[in-house]
Amino acid sequence: MILETSLHVSFVRYLGTIVLLYSAHVLYRGLSIRWKFRKLQAQGMPVPKPYSILLGHIPLMKALREGLPSDAHDTYVARKLSLNWKDYFPDASSPPPLAYLDLWPFLSRPLIMVFSPQACAQLTQDTPQPRHSLIRWSLTPLTGGKYLTSVDTSTHRVWRSRLNPGFSPKNLISQMDMLLEEVTIFVQKLKAKVGENKNWGDSFTIYEDVVSLTFDIIFRSVLDYKTNEQTKGSGPLFGSMMQLIKYVKKPNLMSKLERWLPAYRNDVSHGTKTINDILVPHIQARIADKVKTDGRKTVVDLCLEHIPAESNEKKPVQASLEYIELVLSQVKVFILAGHHTTAQAICWVLYEIHKYPDVLQQLRSEHDEVLSSNPEQAAEILSKQPHKLKGLHYTHATIKETLRVHALGQTHREGSPGFNFLIDDIVYPTEGMIIQTVPAATQARPDLWPRVKEFLPERFLVAEGHDLYPPKNAWRPFELGNTRCIGEELAMMEIKLILVLTLRNLEFDFTSKELNKLQEGESTPDTVDGNRVYRVGNGLGYIKDNLITSVKLR
Repeated sequence: MILETSLHVSFVRYLGTIVLLYSAHVLYRGLSIRWKFRKLQAQGMPVPKPYSILLGHIPLMKALREGLPSDAHDTYVARKLSLNWKDYFPDASSPPPLAYLDLWPFLSRPLIMVFSPQACAQLTQDTPQPRHSLIRWSLTPLTGGKYLTSVDTSTHRVWRSRLNPGFSPKNLISQMDMLLEEVTIFVQKLKAKVGENKNWGDSFTIYEDVVSLTFDIIFRSVLDYKTNEQTKGSGPLFGSMMQLIKYVKKPNLMSKLERWLPAYRNDVSHGTKTINDILVPHIQARIADKVKTDGRKTVVDLCLEHIPAESNEKKPVQASLEYIELVLSQVKVFILAGHHTTAQAICWVLYEIHKYPDVLQQLRSEHDEVLSSNPEQAAEILSKQPHKLKGLHYTHATIKETLRVHALGQTHREGSPGFNFLIDDIVYPTEGMIIQTVPAATQARPDLWPRVKEFLPERFLVAEGHDLYPPKNAWRPFELGNTRCIGEELAMMEIKLILVLTLRNLEFDFTSKELNKLQEGESTPDTVDGNRVYRVGNGLGYIKDNLITSVKLR
């Protein structure tokens, strides 16, 4: 009994010592960060005000949130900081190229938000810095820690060179019939929701239908695997991917604690097993040449081409489980980026163009001119002459303008003693910091973009030297440099095909009648920039109320 008591006391003391040491470490780290920011302030670096020696920039973040809906995405906060720079950088005479933020203890390292195109280019193009380790951490629920953009730069280059051919224009053109097939299913589902006698149909949330479309497309493009989300409803792959995606978050105090919970471990374990049980046999069948292909290369095919070199065999019967898991880690991230962000982009394009009748009319006129005045012939024409999609210049510009207004991407890079920003002869240190580009802010700056609040596809059609011509390196929704989104061309093709096959057949109403009903009891409806439709959530986010609309035949 005495021995048990002694052991219990020893254990409690040991545990107490660990807690004390950890608390001391956390406190030391916090004090170190606060001291670093005092030095940055003394050096005249752009540290926004107010700054509290006790709470850092936590009060500032709270102040920036004022006036925004509680569910508004974090990008609106960053944009507000950049656009209202006179309020938060009172000593500055011009917009600062970046901002140093102290969000400890919610973020364990100082954060640099980059606003200027010149600084962004230095970070990602001129002297590209490695992606921050937080990317690996954020994607771990999907990848198990194995992902090409979170490994070292040389490994990234190897994998990028292997995968680039899968997203080349030539290979994507070979997928035109598949894309047309899936988009046609989407259009038929929309037509089923119109009212009788060319009247408006009932309201519905279009985002869910778009997600099903992009999910089907990315699986067929990357893996040549039919998920049939559009025709058969939510299946185990979709459910498991959504189960994992909800945990893809930046590392902060709350998300780190979440990963200690049994629910997290159970969800990730179950979701991963379900995906592996379905996809591993499919990959193994492709390795064994048991799956008939149509001659085009998928991302998985390109990965599998390198098995012989890695196994030193001319034609191995099967790849190692480790290699298949690595391939699957790439597949799952492509699926994440290829369906989630593309779905948002599609919704934003449809939403924006229906706010501007002149833009909508020009789009329809271009489609008539390039693809014949009979909209029912568009799919057949593109199937036989897929290059005609490249001739939709105004359509392309409209998509780019939408993605200027609603930038969805960003990148996080590792600060180091060997990399500093140099802007107008001023050196901005980055050692020990997380560096984040903020396209949503860069693309909204009135000093860079003339008539910034106007929706003007023409700015992407005018010649260099024109007042509207975009500033160099300022348009970056897919980011720029060696880690530019590899699926950019596929996403643009999807959006163009949806516009081609819908705009001349259907009318959309995004006036938010149902949203008005949802918010009837609220004294002040939720809006961002006066719009009741805005980006919500954390991480990748989504569109408010999944974008309510109704449709009718033209």
